[in-house]
Amino acid sequence: MLTLVFVCLSFSLTGLHASFSVAVNGPIVKVKENEGVDLQCSYTADFGATPRVEWKFRNLKGFQYFIYFNNKPTVEYEQRITVYAGGLRFQKVTRADAGDYNCEVSGNGGYGENTIKLVVSVPPSKPVSSIPSSVTTGSNVRLTCFDPVGSPPSTYEWYKDNNLLPEDPTKFPIFKNLTYKMNAFNGNLEFLSVSKWDAGSYFCVASNENGVSQHGDAVKMEVYDVDSSQVLDVKSNLSMETHNIPGKITNSHIMEKQYGVFMLQEVKLKLEIQKLELEVTKLKLELQKLGHEV
Repeated sequence: MLTLVFVCLSFSLTGLHASFSVAVNGPIVKVKENEGVDLQCSYTADFGATPRVEWKFRNLKGFQYFIYFNNKPTVEYEQRITVYAGGLRFQKVTRADAGDYNCEVSGNGGYGENTIKLVVSVPPSKPVSSIPSSVTTGSNVRLTCFDPVGSPPSTYEWYKDNNLLPEDPTKFPIFKNLTYKMNAFNGNLEFLSVSKWDAGSYFCVASNENGVSQHGDAVKMEVYDVDSSQVLDVKSNLSMETHNIPGKITNSHIMEKQYGVFMLQEVKLKLEIQKLELEVTKLKLELQKLGHEV
């Protein structure tokens, strides 16, 4: 009797848990660029015979919008997808289609949803690299490499004089004199204190699982010692300029003083003119009085 009650209770809970549920064909679906793909979405009978099904898309930049709404694809997708009972099909995907696809189902007073992450695989492209042509010993130097297209993101290798550089040079006797640190994930090759041993021709390679690895352009990096004669010349020039500073200051001061004298003289002349004008005005007033008295 107790066993029968337990079985009935278990069935009731299972049925409750399964109601209004939405299932997809996987949390992650991978497809190569320019190939077709199906995004499947199924749901339980609890939603009724004609539930409302909608699809939303959130791209890798975080923007979200409908691709299937009111029983038809939106304008941007009407020539690109086919919707059927149980999912939708892309005829051909591009890298811009990578992102999250949300299948939302409602009906009979219930609601359910589920999400598929679509990963669009793109082969690596020729990486963009930055390699200086000349550096000085002891300086900090960073070589960079980046593939802006590959998906999933490319990993990177560096070559010097056509020899593959290991990620950790200290583990290999032939590379023990090199001073670099390498990051295979962001493409950086950094010399904390570059030495003559680091001179050579460098190029990087971008790789992922979807195509042939791509090589960047090779650039020869020269490493020079600091020229002591140039340092002496710079010091000498600075010394000469320093000696010339007092003369420049003196000349400047003389010009400023002369300008001040001229300005003072101009002010004095203006005052004298104003005094003369005042005297003329007084004389005119006196003449006017005399005229009235006569």
